[in-house]
Amino acid sequence: MTKRKIILASKSPRRSELMRMAGFAFEVRSKDVPEIHPANTQPEDVPAYLAKLKASALLPELQDDELLVGADTIVILDGKVYEKPTDREDAIRMISALCGHTHKVVTGVYIADKFKEIVFSETTYVTFNPLTQEEIAFYVDNYKPYDKAGAYACQEWIGAVAIRKFDGDYFNVVGLPINRVYEELKKF
Repeated sequence: MTKRKIILASKSPRRSELMRMAGFAFEVRSKDVPEIHPANTQPEDVPAYLAKLKASALLPELQDDELLVGADTIVILDGKVYEKPTDREDAIRMISALCGHTHKVVTGVYIADKFKEIVFSETTYVTFNPLTQEEIAFYVDNYKPYDKAGAYACQEWIGAVAIRKFDGDYFNVVGLPINRVYEELKKF
């Protein structure tokens, strides 16, 4: 797909799977960077900011023939950002808030080499059916969604039974708007 070596700056197995699905050969590299954004950042701008923050930590060691791809995903409901849950109770609280409502899933993507960079975001609207507290507890206890924005993965049980509708890119909700990434990498 590209003559350059792609470095995926993400430990997410879902992002790796999507990159492989699109036919990219890549290497995973990451640095532990605190995922902190300025307090005045608009919710829709948080993922792009964090994607750039995390991936650009690898820029100093990037080789001339290498290309970085980084991403970050958040869930937004009524202007409130839902990142990864801290524990079981937090996951239950997040899913309970999402049930019966439409929320936004925003993924920010950062693509760069030593000479240029692009940053963009994709937004998908997801509508959840109502769930009982027992159903929510079942999902959290059996799927342990602690590494997922909004405490859920649409490709798991909860997606099959609770997601009524997607408006936008399904893969964006999985964690990477791979169609747009593919197009941007072809242009890069």
